[in-house]
Amino acid sequence: MAKLSFGENTPRYFEFLIDSGSDYTLISQSDALVLGIRYQDIRSSESTAELADLNIIHTKKINLELKIDDIDLTIPVLVAKEKVECLLGRKGVFENFDILFQESKQQVVLKKPSK
Repeated sequence: MAKLSFGENTPRYFEFLIDSGSDYTLISQSDALVLGIRYQDIRSSESTAELADLNIIHTKKINLELKIDDIDLTIPVLVAKEKVECLLGRKGVFENFDILFQESKQQVVLKKPSK
């Protein structure tokens, strides 16, 4: 679970799948609407992206505030026109955490980087 927010709108919790193969974090336009963001109002141009299942989706990019535990980040997020699962991608996220994939426990652990 991570908290996303946009501007002065109320932050909301989202459940993300961590996707080490994805450059960008991804949410659907219905998820963006919960944050007060209408897809058609996002100023970036629309582009396409290919998902792991080879489906092509239409997206627009926007910077959002992400909070995991007590770490606050501003990250680039793709908002998909289509319904998609929330994915936590690498840009803006992975460099801020030590990430441990524990396959035997079927879990992923994000920790503050060790100093």
